[in-house]
Amino acid sequence: MTKTDTRPAPASTAPQGKPAKAKEPKPKESRRDVLDQIIVAFILAILIRGFEAEAFVIPTGSMAPTLKGRHLEITCPQCGHTFTVGADDRNEAYVLQNRPIDTVVCGNCRFQTPTADAPRFKGDRILVTKFPYEFPSLPGSSAPRRWDVIVFHWPEGPETNYIKRMVGLPNEELKIGYGDLYARPRDSNEPFQILRKPLDHQQAMQMLVNDDAHRAKLLKGDPAWSRWQGAKGDWSESKAGEFVSPTTASGEWSSLRYRHLIPDPEQWAAIAQAKPLPRRPRPTLITDFYAYNASTISEISHPISAWLQHDWVGDLTVSCRLTSTSEAGLVRLELVEAGVTNRCEIDLSTGLATLFHGETKLGEASTKLKGKASYPVEFANVDDRLTLWVDGETPFGEGLTYDDGPLPNYGPTAADLDPVGIAVKGGMVRVSELVLKRDIYYTQEAGPPDASIPSTFDGGRENGMAPVYSMFDLLADPTRFGPLMTGLSSRTFSIKPDHYMMMGDNSPRSSDSRAWGRIDRSWDTGDRESWEVPRELLIGKAFFVYWPHAVPFWPNIGLDRDLRVPFRPYFERMRPIR
Repeated sequence: MTKTDTRPAPASTAPQGKPAKAKEPKPKESRRDVLDQIIVAFILAILIRGFEAEAFVIPTGSMAPTLKGRHLEITCPQCGHTFTVGADDRNEAYVLQNRPIDTVVCGNCRFQTPTADAPRFKGDRILVTKFPYEFPSLPGSSAPRRWDVIVFHWPEGPETNYIKRMVGLPNEELKIGYGDLYARPRDSNEPFQILRKPLDHQQAMQMLVNDDAHRAKLLKGDPAWSRWQGAKGDWSESKAGEFVSPTTASGEWSSLRYRHLIPDPEQWAAIAQAKPLPRRPRPTLITDFYAYNASTISEISHPISAWLQHDWVGDLTVSCRLTSTSEAGLVRLELVEAGVTNRCEIDLSTGLATLFHGETKLGEASTKLKGKASYPVEFANVDDRLTLWVDGETPFGEGLTYDDGPLPNYGPTAADLDPVGIAVKGGMVRVSELVLKRDIYYTQEAGPPDASIPSTFDGGRENGMAPVYSMFDLLADPTRFGPLMTGLSSRTFSIKPDHYMMMGDNSPRSSDSRAWGRIDRSWDTGDRESWEVPRELLIGKAFFVYWPHAVPFWPNIGLDRDLRVPFRPYFERMRPIR
């Protein structure tokens, strides 16, 4: 079983010397490691017998949340949401000195939770098929495709295996800008075209912003913290999580809106202690916050560091169960990005859906949502493409695209503070099971955010860093935050024939093509750029998570910190890799 190294790069984008892994002592195997390997050996014997495949272990979090490295799995004591946090850790002191992670931050309600007793799980065990790449001329094989998750030899040290997502293909120029990827033919003057993910990849790669089924206990009953509210206060909540529209006249829209209301750490402390709030609740912009990265370790990382993930994300997806209780009327789903409203309008009398980008009509299609009906509905604005799902079906196929051209003034507006809406006119609906997700934001560098917080950041400094509440104040004011995003430069990469470019799904914490240098030239006699991976270094395509980790259950007896018995296989996370 091979370990695939996904360790983040040093601060410099051109690291010096061999990778740290080559110098580190191998950690002593725990009893659980041995037990896990015995179990998975039986699984492997069945799964990989008779075809070209190899098993790998993911030790770090550069591909999170798609693939988990060494991690903690935490259930938030406030909202009950279960999430994972990296425990590899990016700090070598944790690996070598076994220092525990002190606290983590829930990605749903942002409650900060102590983790002293949480077991640390090894990373996902995956299967990688080598057949398509080793025998490209045989039937059933294929050339590497964009968005494939691929294991390959690290160009700077081919004895080390890495795993990333392939984003750049041979003979093209790739650009990173405003969190999205663009490409055009190499050595051409053609305009860059945005790279749109196939829907199965798009859905697999999205990250949670809010699950309304998981509400923080201490915030329940306080309307000041309610994320979903009627714009005019005219929607009612018949039971927790089920919103009912008013009966509207034929010419009036009534809207249920989402505001990103999350307490900052000082507000959470006051709420927990039943003290007056230091400042009133205020909606903030949605950012590329990764719960997987939001941890602190005593004497190594400052608590504020868990929160400094502040690039604004405008690509959103809302899902819900939509129940029509009238035979006619109009229903509208809205997603705002950079002040532009993208919407899907469905005529309940006919089931006809119409998509709009701003005032531009993109197209029409028939849906099941007709008359008195109840279906799961999902609406996405991702990669300049609007996609609708009704009962799992996509009436517009992959979706309808739009092109706003160059984006020199792209940035958030006041409208982006309540970026999601569900509205009704001339009818009546119930809305439940509300979930909001965001797309991956690709940063231009592996590490720092694109939006640099100015040195004049308000609120004073703590150990050289601004307090977290000041960052919340900035994100609550698009007139101040917007200029940090508008006019951002982009970064381009030219890729030669038979070369590829790789990036991790955990964009802020991934040592990938953006960060590599040109260290080991003993094997590389060509003119490879630092970001290029030659074709001959590709090992295979990752296709299945066959053993995430074992799941302890009652009575959950700890034989040591990380080994709990009894346990069962984690069937829920055994899945194909998209």
